Formats: sequence, structure tokens, C-alpha cells
Amino acid sequence: MQQRERRSWRRLAVLVALGPVFLSSATVAAAANAPAVTPQPAPAALAPGSQECHANNAAGTVRFASPFGYDASDGIIDVYAALKLGYFADLCLKVDFVYVPFTESPYSLVSAGTAQITGEGSAADAIVQESEGSDFVAISTYGDTSDYALLTRSGITKLTQLEGKVLGYHPTFPVVLREMLVKAGVNLSKVRSVVDPSFNPLLLVHGTFSAIQAYQSNEPITLRADHEPFTMWTPAQFGIPGTFNVQVVNRKFLASHPSATADFLRAELMAFNYCTRNPVTCVDFLAKAQGPTFDVAHGEAEWKVESTLALDHHLAGKGVGVQTTAEWAPEADAVVHYKLLDKAVDLGAVENTTIAASLYHGTQLIWP
Repeated sequence: MQQRERRSWRRLAVLVALGPVFLSSATVAAAANAPAVTPQPAPAALAPGSQECHANNAAGTVRFASPFGYDASDGIIDVYAALKLGYFADLCLKVDFVYVPFTESPYSLVSAGTAQITGEGSAADAIVQESEGSDFVAISTYGDTSDYALLTRSGITKLTQLEGKVLGYHPTFPVVLREMLVKAGVNLSKVRSVVDPSFNPLLLVHGTFSAIQAYQSNEPITLRADHEPFTMWTPAQFGIPGTFNVQVVNRKFLASHPSATADFLRAELMAFNYCTRNPVTCVDFLAKAQGPTFDVAHGEAEWKVESTLALDHHLAGKGVGVQTTAEWAPEADAVVHYKLLDKAVDLGAVENTTIAASLYHGTQLIWP
């Protein structure tokens, strides 16, 4: 199974320093000596004696495997905020926010049942992981556009200029970026593509790379903060559809605890709505958890990009997180076309399109 990407070389140094340990939210908060946050209850909560509350209690501790630690991105900041705001507790859920070591894959943890839920990738990422034997199913997709981007040196004014030059990418080059290059007329056989283990975007302007794989919500923020010149190219600019922040749940857990799975997502989406209105508060939750190594300015800028992507690019007339097989179909076709898979997958088997949809009346989130 491919090791996942890390979103920032600055964060990478922190993760390596932490070493291969699992830290729950409570453990990290104590270690960081963070002050307690007074829970902010949602409009109502489940009655302690209700059938749904008993069902959620029966699920035990739900472990969310964070793929990028305390990152201010969709599918992470809202999970941590739901924990701090008391939304999970309101729905009779006990949740641990698991800071996954750099050496571990959150997909592997969820597939094995060590954790129950994770997210952050695209539909293509989830499809490929499923084809490699992962035992999970997707339950939400935050956006029908891609957060992936390609950054080039500022002197490159058209992507065909990458022919004969070096492109740095992480363990798996996103299929939507491959589609983008092909649509731009790039002969991929003439581009020297190399794995970049450093995750350092500054190598674009101070190293040997003429282009690097990136997230719209991460590396560009670092380069702008350092006043470095670059050009960002996105799949959407070329009419390439995509997805981002696909969340997955262990199949056995979903089968045994459908109510807990749905209410985990409900609480997270309630927190997403809260964080769009209170971004400084939610980023501060993360900063207090991680401690002095957290870059608050970067976090606030990252959350602005990601929340805007979700708000502007979720399915028309649906709530954030609602997904369809039609939304996933372009990436499902692309992973076969570009030979990441040998044959097409049954999208009905790899994603559940009913859970997130059941949480809304139109675009209005339902809270019990």
C-alpha cells in the first residue's frame, strides 16, 4: 500500500520528531498543557435513554486516524473541532483523535480496524486503495473539484515547456494532474518525473525541480509567505473534474454501527459549519493541541482555501459531504485509462451514497 503524502515539509519535520506513537486527543492536550475548552452544545442533543444514544454508546470508542496531524484542512479541523465543541458527546459518541505517525498509513489502520474512520484523499485515491485490498467504504466527499495542483517556476508560461525538465512528485502522482498535463498537450515521456521525498516546496525555486506536485491549500501558501515566485496550475483550469476530502469507514464497523457512523459524520459536518463562521477559534483549537510548532497564519490561510473549495464546489442543491457515483465516475474511468487499475470498479461497492444524504433536508443539516 502506498504511503500517503504529507502536506508540508515544515509539518514533516514535526511529525518525524514525534516518532512512531499514537496520541489520543486527551494525551496530546495534556502534553501541550492546553487549557480546557468549554463545550459549545448544538441546538439539542440525544436523550441519554434514547435508542440512538444506546446504539452509539455500544459502538465504543470511535478512533479517527488523522492523515496529517493537526492540519487546518477539511476532514481534520472539523473532526477535532467537533471533539472540542462537545458535538460528539451530544450524540453519545466517544471519539479519539489519533495522530498517525509518519511511518503509518491511516488507510491501513482503518482497513485493519485499528481505527474506524479517516479521510483527506480523492475518489481516485480511495478507489486505488480499495483495489489493493483495503477494507473500507467511502461515506462522504466534500467537493467535486480537486485540491491537487502543479506548481511550476514562474518562467514556465505553458505546460509543454516541462518537456525535458524535472517534475517532483510524491509516492503516487495524482491521476487528475496526469490528465491535466495530457490535455495541455504535454508529452509525458519527455518529462523527467522523480519522487520527491523532501516535501519541500522551496526546492521549486532553489533546487532542480521545474515543477512539483502540490495541494492548492498548502505549498502555495508557504511559497507566498516566503515571497517566492511560482505559477499554480489546477485541473479545474483545464476542465478536469475531481474530488477532495473523501472520508472512509471500516466496513465491519459500518455494518455493526450504522447509527454511530452517521452521527460521527453529522457532528463533524455541524463542526464544519461552525468553523466556517468561527475560523480563528477552530484554528486555535489545533494550535493549542500541537503547541508552538503550529503555524497559525498558515493554518488560517489553509482553512480559508479548503472551506471555500467545499462551500463553492459541493454538489448543487446538496449539503457538504453528500456524494454520488456520478461524481466519482470521471476519476474511476481515469485510473483505468492511465493503468493504475486493470479494470473498472463497481462504484456502488466502494462508496455509500446514502449516509451523508440522509443527514440533510436539501442543504440544511439535520440535528436531532
